[in-house]
Amino acid sequence: MDPLNHHRTASYRSSAHRSRRKLILFCRHPVAQERFVRLLSKAGFDVVVSPELRLQSPDNATPASLVILDCSDAEAAVEFVRILRIKLPNLPVLVLLPKLEGPHTYSLLRLGVKGVWAYSQAPRELARAACQVAGGGYSVPRELLAGFIESILPELYGSKSLTPEIEISRREREVLDLLLENLSNKEIAAKLFVTERTVKFHVSNLLSKFGVHRRADLIVMWMRRATAFPWQTRERGQTVSARVN
Repeated sequence: MDPLNHHRTASYRSSAHRSRRKLILFCRHPVAQERFVRLLSKAGFDVVVSPELRLQSPDNATPASLVILDCSDAEAAVEFVRILRIKLPNLPVLVLLPKLEGPHTYSLLRLGVKGVWAYSQAPRELARAACQVAGGGYSVPRELLAGFIESILPELYGSKSLTPEIEISRREREVLDLLLENLSNKEIAAKLFVTERTVKFHVSNLLSKFGVHRRADLIVMWMRRATAFPWQTRERGQTVSARVN
């Protein structure tokens, strides 16, 4: 079952006017089911609800474009996502949790989950996040992304391998490493002794090569790809603070 993740949606309002897409919602609470189905239906999704964390037989006639996992147990969410990644590795996943804290939340991002939000944020963010994730983007709160970067920066900084499919130049790699620190174009230009216009050119090339539109998406995708492929032993740079704007 291949996800329909080739459609990019600028906002969840515009998606309602496009072809409706299938979404699988794993949620055991009837009240939450009703609320989420209402929000997601307005955003242009046909929602299939499953009250149990169990994969059903794939419907090849109607492939899903997104899975949303509503789970009160973060550890259980991680284990279920592991199964999803084995059986349906390309299917985008968005997870709702009671709180965005602890190592299990970061584990979800390491497993390639593209959206993570807290229950309290769902009424405001869920529909928009679903459209972004189903369209191939990421939807992660700034605070969570900043903490995740902070936690794995020593292991990723200066890594030598991104992915066999994407080739980047030495200068693009230097810009990418500085983007990981979330420096502005002006700050990157100063560090590399080039013009800000040159930095904008390299950033634009990187966004195009990775198929994303925002710097935050590029950072998350870089981290996901870097952890997915082995790299050789390298000298690690000094840990820096990540600022997600």
